[in-house]
Amino acid sequence: MIRDDFVQAARGINRITYLGTAGVDGRPHVAPVSLGFTEGTIWFATYGTSRKARNIRQNPAVAFHWPVGDGGPGELFARGTAVLHDTEEARQRLRAELGLASDLTVFFRSPDNPKLVFVETEVGYASLLGPDFTCDIWRREK
Repeated sequence: MIRDDFVQAARGINRITYLGTAGVDGRPHVAPVSLGFTEGTIWFATYGTSRKARNIRQNPAVAFHWPVGDGGPGELFARGTAVLHDTEEARQRLRAELGLASDLTVFFRSPDNPKLVFVETEVGYASLLGPDFTCDIWRREK
């Protein structure tokens, strides 16, 4: 699976994806997120005080799971390293550039909310389990 195939599969499965992080105590945490993509990089927005953001600050290793969607290409899994972008400059630039799947005002009342942070995840590994149980794998080239 190449980068474009990964993004196409992610967009074709489901708008809502599940993000897995680990807390400082090592316990897992899973939360739904709505994504945007730039050249194989996954983006989402969250509150800077959310458990997701707190966990990423402690441990940037994350995983995503797209459950099987109606008519989609299968079930997708990805993991990578997340980076928080929480400056005012980043907030202004990224909200215009990313085109996230959800309207930021729905969750954050305003795209200018100072508590809003953007999370960038460089995907290192992804796998797509197709409806016929074939598996495509994509790994980031070093």
